[in-house]
Amino acid sequence: MSSDGRLLIRAQGLGKFYPSTHPRHMLRYLWPARLQPQPQDFWALRNIDFELREGTVLGILGRNGSGKSTLLQICAGLLQPSEGTIEIHGKTAALLELGAGFNPDFTGRENVLLSGAIYGYSKNEILSRFDSIASFADIGSHIDQPVKTYSSGMFARLAFAVAIEVNPKILLVDEILSVGDVGFQARCYRRIEKLRDEGTSILFVSHDLSSVQMLCDETLLLERGQKIQSGPPKEVTAFYLERISQQSADAIVAATQPGEMAGPQVEIEDVKLTDSDSVETAHPRAGDTCHVAFRVRFKAEVKQPVIAMHLKTMTGFVVYEQNTTFLNQPVKPCNVGDELSVTFSFKLHVCPGPFRLGIGIADASGNLPRPIGGVEALAFEVISDRPAFGIANLEGEIDIGYGARKTDPQLTVPISPI
Repeated sequence: MSSDGRLLIRAQGLGKFYPSTHPRHMLRYLWPARLQPQPQDFWALRNIDFELREGTVLGILGRNGSGKSTLLQICAGLLQPSEGTIEIHGKTAALLELGAGFNPDFTGRENVLLSGAIYGYSKNEILSRFDSIASFADIGSHIDQPVKTYSSGMFARLAFAVAIEVNPKILLVDEILSVGDVGFQARCYRRIEKLRDEGTSILFVSHDLSSVQMLCDETLLLERGQKIQSGPPKEVTAFYLERISQQSADAIVAATQPGEMAGPQVEIEDVKLTDSDSVETAHPRAGDTCHVAFRVRFKAEVKQPVIAMHLKTMTGFVVYEQNTTFLNQPVKPCNVGDELSVTFSFKLHVCPGPFRLGIGIADASGNLPRPIGGVEALAFEVISDRPAFGIANLEGEIDIGYGARKTDPQLTVPISPI
């Protein structure tokens, strides 16, 4: 991380464990001294070091259960570390859970005052900011309704609006930006950028790798409570995607062990994604023609094999699905020991961002196709020189005519995404 800017957070050797609750270990709770870690205890975090300086955004990546939320809760003062030290200098605002600290029976207006008091502001101070909060939240007359009647998106709007209006030196954000409509998310991103430019430091937890690359100056990657990589966002996200892909490839063996799916009758091996130049890649370009190649080994007789491929977003939305039946390319019956080399080719007309790809095999010889093996084989990130948001990349163009008011034949208007 850059050495510029005042140090606001420093963590050294940070760790957090949760004692085992197995009945045989319960006697230790009777001991008056502080509990000491034992081999059977669970470490949610271990040996974490990082610094956060003024005006910088630190992204925290990792799969579910890697310790991201635990780390933010320690930074927010909601949890005490079991080992190591953490220094925090400056007022902190936390967006760790939608509506955290809100009283469900209070109106939005009353909860704004309540949250302001929690952040240490007087009633008059928070009232002076109320119009800005209400304007940013943009929930209209619902501001005077009990928050228990709010949707999750309305919760997000109000919680975010309060947090950014208390002028924190440190803002902790845990996936809250994934809630709400696209317009609200765009406002949140713009406001985060403004806060950063004004000197606010941000700890940003997200599974959206594009957001991490767009907003963050530095990135920390956690796995099973340990820091396994840190550095510039592009380098860390590339390492993360490669690691997910490798772990998915390792899972192929486990996914085809006897006993699952009635004893999978196939093994799927050597899955590779290549670009139009036949170069293996984890960062294909939007609009490129890509190829997914793999081998299928049959462990049982399959009279009518069907081979399928799907492309999904990281959240599981199906972007594209195709199989040999839809393509009218029937596969010959296969016997034990037979191998097939398969290549799916497709044009990657999607917007930049992370995706995952899966392979499936079914037997269509019965009344209904029966799955006999499959795996989530790859994770990759699509890149592009032309920014776009969404899933499908429609490669739009803009033509602007100025009529009689046009004065400069070379005049162009830059168009920026929301």
